[in-house]
Amino acid sequence: MSRGVPLLLRQVGHELTSLRRTPITLILSVGFPLVFFILIAALIGNEVLDERSGVRLAQFVAPAFAAFGVVMSTFSFLAVGFAEARANGVLKRQAGTPLPTWALIGGRMGAALVLGLLAVVLVLGVGVAFYDVQVIARTAPAALLTIVVASASFSACGLALAALLPSMQATLAVTNGLVIPLAFFSDIFFFGSSTPAWMSSVGWVFPLKHLVNAFGDALNPYLTGSGLYLDHLAVIALWGVAGATVATWALRRERDRTAGVRATAGRASSRDAAPRRTARPGALTLLGAQVAHTNATLWRDAGNVFFAVAFPVLLVAIIPTANGGGDQRLDNGMMLGTFFAATMAVYGAAVTCYVNMPEGIAESRDTLVLKRVRATPLPLPALLGGRVVGAVWVALITLAAIWVLATVMYGTALPPDWAGVLVTFLASVVCFAVLGLAVASLVRTGQAFIGVALGTLLPLAFVSDVFVVGAAFPPWLDTVSWVFPLRHATRSMTQAVDAGALGAGFGPGHLAVLAAWTLAGLAVVAWRFSWVPRDGAVRRPAAARRRRPAH
Repeated sequence: MSRGVPLLLRQVGHELTSLRRTPITLILSVGFPLVFFILIAALIGNEVLDERSGVRLAQFVAPAFAAFGVVMSTFSFLAVGFAEARANGVLKRQAGTPLPTWALIGGRMGAALVLGLLAVVLVLGVGVAFYDVQVIARTAPAALLTIVVASASFSACGLALAALLPSMQATLAVTNGLVIPLAFFSDIFFFGSSTPAWMSSVGWVFPLKHLVNAFGDALNPYLTGSGLYLDHLAVIALWGVAGATVATWALRRERDRTAGVRATAGRASSRDAAPRRTARPGALTLLGAQVAHTNATLWRDAGNVFFAVAFPVLLVAIIPTANGGGDQRLDNGMMLGTFFAATMAVYGAAVTCYVNMPEGIAESRDTLVLKRVRATPLPLPALLGGRVVGAVWVALITLAAIWVLATVMYGTALPPDWAGVLVTFLASVVCFAVLGLAVASLVRTGQAFIGVALGTLLPLAFVSDVFVVGAAFPPWLDTVSWVFPLRHATRSMTQAVDAGALGAGFGPGHLAVLAAWTLAGLAVVAWRFSWVPRDGAVRRPAAARRRRPAH
């Protein structure tokens, strides 16, 4: 026992050090809940609800996003990190050290707890400093206990999921595929409106809604008592026990899932040994090969498929349903389901073209793949053009899937100005793809690219009519949103699909802004694109750095 605590603390410190070296984890786990809180607070306002006590609306918004930060920092972070460590062979190597399994798992759970507490402190700290959120000393111990119990429970569930799923990409897709929809079912993104009864009932089955309500009630100045809600804690703890049981069983049966991957290495057939071409491939052949490569890369990545295709389709089903149904009419007569079908198609295209496709370019540059490609007959225009066309094709498939769902669920008709819809959509996705390549050309690493791309896309999505409709933003925020292309893309797209719009499918003003951003992105790519990492360092794997034997 005397050695156990220092060993555990040392392992927690090791995991926290690893966190500092992967800024994308901090952005997803800590930064996003804080940004969402600020954007939602700006969206719904922060009016005073009680003049005597000074209680404002943010008092009831901050706890929800603090709870969201806890879930992202424990369930999602721990599951994906564990799956990545297993896929990279880290767990296998650690199994050959004196480090006991309980310290390995405890270190990851301890780091997740610290990350969750950091998310809570940041959201509440910003709430106190800028939104007059009140922290109640009487209920602070109960609130802290709630966070600790929830962190342990969600960590156990994350470990169980990571141990059951076959790969890191599958873990990434499934964890986010559970957390984000449940956030809508658990009153995190809905304020001032009630969700349908069936959504509320489903939400109460899972621990996230219990965490949101228990933590929110502990910070509710109108409630009395200690702030300890045993009924909520019991449900959260039961999920933790179930997760720990499954994780223990799965980890005991864990086998090296990478065994046999190299069993077929080196088995080149006579057909592979023979050259397939004797002449230099043409430009169209090179371009087509890059389009096929891009599609294969994007579709093989379960995380990319989820965020770019499945997630927008899922939100088209959830958001209109939670707001009274997709057949509800907006002030301009447009159906709610049609509106979100248009905006989610744009959002899915942005994820594919602005985030996923350029990320592949940045990662290939980091691993020196692009440096090797440079020595081939493949010219830069064919490389980048093929990647853009491949991403556009995936975006078109997302658009088709969304429209089929909207037609089935809400009776959305094919837009009468379908040519205008297609022109608007293609202009948007090409703009997003070029800007994504521009960002990849400016940043140093793939990790930095993910942080910049998601750190710009998601906040802009909240102020660009993607996730909300009819919102009254502060004037300065509304002005800023019109500077960037995403809001022009969503506004032009909603005009194009609206059967009542007077031939406004092309939206010349919006398309002009998209064209200007596209030209600016092309200029940046021409100026800054590099085949090798920016710092000039040759980052080869350790095996590749060994001296080759002399012959």
